[in-house]
Amino acid sequence: MISRWPIRIRLTVAFGVLMALVLSGIGVVTVRQARDAADESVTDGPSRALIEAMITDLRGELLLAFPLIWILATAGAFLLATAALRPVERMRARAAQLRPDDPDPYLPIPDSDDEIARLGTTFNDLLARLHDALDRERRFVADAGHELRTPLSLLTTELELALRAPRGNTELIATVRAALDDTNRLSRLAQDLLLLARSSDDDSFLTGDTHQLHPLLAAITDRYPDPIGLDCPPRLSVRVDPDRFERAIGNLIDNALDYGLPPIHLTAAQHDSMVTITVRDHGPGFPPEFLPHALDRFTRADAARTRGGNGLGLSIVAAIAARHHGRVHAANHPDGGAVVTVELPAVADLAIDGDTVGGKRR
Repeated sequence: MISRWPIRIRLTVAFGVLMALVLSGIGVVTVRQARDAADESVTDGPSRALIEAMITDLRGELLLAFPLIWILATAGAFLLATAALRPVERMRARAAQLRPDDPDPYLPIPDSDDEIARLGTTFNDLLARLHDALDRERRFVADAGHELRTPLSLLTTELELALRAPRGNTELIATVRAALDDTNRLSRLAQDLLLLARSSDDDSFLTGDTHQLHPLLAAITDRYPDPIGLDCPPRLSVRVDPDRFERAIGNLIDNALDYGLPPIHLTAAQHDSMVTITVRDHGPGFPPEFLPHALDRFTRADAARTRGGNGLGLSIVAAIAARHHGRVHAANHPDGGAVVTVELPAVADLAIDGDTVGGKRR
């Protein structure tokens, strides 16, 4: 029952009970000390009678004064509790007014350095993160709709043209192939969106097995007909999910081949407790204005979107790296070309046969 009372009422009641006990104790001790002093110093009857009358008057005065003191002190405690909790009430009232589209989704913080101010600051930090996350999700949905609309429109147009008039086998095959290309683009986009959505919803980390890094990278570079330079020390090891790792490094190589110029070089090294895997091309590099947003979803170095891709490649790499306790950096090399580096935690060296496995690979 008491737990349902407002905090200021509970504080006031607690203070009132404590104050009543203190005043009662003071009264009892005062009267007792007065009586003990009289017993020690007064022996004749008239003087004792006078002292008893004074003690009786003192008791009456205490009985009159203490309730007044208790009432004033309890009222002061109520006012003090109300004033102390007023910032909390303001924050509660503001929180009740917040809406998902509120441009200023923050609580009023009292101009003090106490627990209430720190609590309000913590809540504002949380609200800022939630607001940013909601804003990112809105942009994600809007961009996803834009990316899906283009291939769907092309696919619809191609199919309508195919049905509009009789066509020869050559034209019909060309139209079907174009529709198939659009369908494949939609399928890749859907897979990318699903991967990113799962990464956003699941904050847990991937727990892969420990793998020698060189065989993993060699298997990836061997898939490409274009020569990919590989420089990886033989004893580097990482704990990764092979499929996700292959997806991340493959995305970086695909980007280098699609938007950069050869030679493409893949380099791995260990720096302190981190293994760095770098993909570099020798093309024009990233536009400077693109670099701060390189890992954002649906961002492209080609702002005009005249080239392929959906702007999800680097964000997928960043999501996969984050799930492995790693991070990604995008930059331009001083000598030209784009450089993207994946950092992953290193694990203990694994014993392997042979002295050298690294070097240049195709």
